[in-house]
Amino acid sequence: MTTHGTEHLTPLEKTLLITLKGRALDSTARTSFLHDDLAAELAGRLDHDLGTVSLGLGVREGIGLRTSMLDRAVDSFVHAHPDAVVVELGSGLETRMSRLDPPATVDWFDIDLPDVIALREAMMPAYENAHTVGTSLLDPQWTQAVPADRPTILVADGLLGFLSEAETTTLLRRITGHFTAGELVTNAYTRFTARLTGHYTASVGIPKGYRSYGFDDPGHLATLDPALSFVDEQTRATAPERERLSTAARLNLRLMAHWPSLLRHGPWVLRYRF
Repeated sequence: MTTHGTEHLTPLEKTLLITLKGRALDSTARTSFLHDDLAAELAGRLDHDLGTVSLGLGVREGIGLRTSMLDRAVDSFVHAHPDAVVVELGSGLETRMSRLDPPATVDWFDIDLPDVIALREAMMPAYENAHTVGTSLLDPQWTQAVPADRPTILVADGLLGFLSEAETTTLLRRITGHFTAGELVTNAYTRFTARLTGHYTASVGIPKGYRSYGFDDPGHLATLDPALSFVDEQTRATAPERERLSTAARLNLRLMAHWPSLLRHGPWVLRYRF
């Protein structure tokens, strides 16, 4: 079995190991959200000791839950638009296309920094309707590689936490200025959660004092780009995946249901339309 090293990746690029490890661990969990065997296979083929990648209490479950929420949003969009374009922003080694198995009429674009895309191309199965774009999302030209005139859903899993508010604003306006119509679905971090990020990103080389970009209002991104309209939010308490949580966890969610702001500190997925 060919293994692939990660020593050439920057700490920011190595954050892909956090979500990959979470999905790989989820694949063998008693109550798996994703059953993502490909994630486990990719983790095994990396020449990197994932035991050194710290997830922290509840992070594995949180990654599985939020990934499942994002999967449902993409799957629903693709079923409504069989000619859709799916754009994975900061794709890392995400295996969503493998899990959802979209029809051949859907074009899927994975966009990340060049070294990450090179690793992705070396490790991922090849699909005829899958396309990779190795560039920074801060490069104003990245949208030119993606069709603009078809229904488009853009997915950002973990990405916004590593951008500033100004960078997020630029990215959002670039999206709505290029694509004719579609949706953006993203996980988000409250300001409280953002302050805790450094506790687990430190294990991939990011300084421990790092703080993600966070906000508390689910409609916040629409204030950065008025072309976006807030559609809905999902938390651990409102997602159908909650039924796969333990009895104790479900009881805890019922107790917390009166305080939505507290529930947003966990897996929190937002959907916008443009």
